[in-house]
Amino acid sequence: MALVAPMVLAALVALGAPPLAAWSPRCNEAQTTLAVRLVPRRMRAFLLTHPTELLQGARGQANDQVPTVEEVQEQFQQIVRITEDGRRPEQVVRELGVLAHQVQLLTDPSAVHGATALRDTFETYADEQLPRMVLCREPFWAVTGPIDPRPALLRWAQLKFERHQALAACFDPQTGRRLGQWDTLSVPFAQLQLAYSSGINATANIWIQLWRALGDQWVPRTGD
Repeated sequence: MALVAPMVLAALVALGAPPLAAWSPRCNEAQTTLAVRLVPRRMRAFLLTHPTELLQGARGQANDQVPTVEEVQEQFQQIVRITEDGRRPEQVVRELGVLAHQVQLLTDPSAVHGATALRDTFETYADEQLPRMVLCREPFWAVTGPIDPRPALLRWAQLKFERHQALAACFDPQTGRRLGQWDTLSVPFAQLQLAYSSGINATANIWIQLWRALGDQWVPRTGD
């Protein structure tokens, strides 16, 4: 699969953002930018036509609450509705960015409640370690099968809670401090790497589901 032009990717990451809880804006932007590289060529071109709107959505809103599976599923349906209503492409792209933000929260092992000391600490840690993060490609299961995001959303939510238990064991909520060394051989680093890469693959897969359902309305075929 071809990669996005480096200059376009640099422009995406360079856009500024206000601070948020859970994944920081830097992490959301990095995950979303890499997810763009994993989708089909025509969808990638569609997303990159409106990079500002994409990352505006990906940054999310100043809201400490973690979206539920039902809320993420509703955002998926919202994109279907606005597409069928003929909304402008930049609005569709922004909502795809919002969906990316929500999906990435479903892979963040610190984000199981509202604002917490663990969540704030993990956000800071993620920013510290972002240069060390890598993308490990997972199967593109969304290419075939039913166009229904719910089974995947439920899997991601369950996996996040399991990973949260491992992460929470490395943090003292009474003092708000890390337990032990959070170095590259630690459980928190492993949880961060797994969640970061999973968030990128999850974003790409749920976008691909929508592309299969709506892509010809976003980018009409020209007979080529």
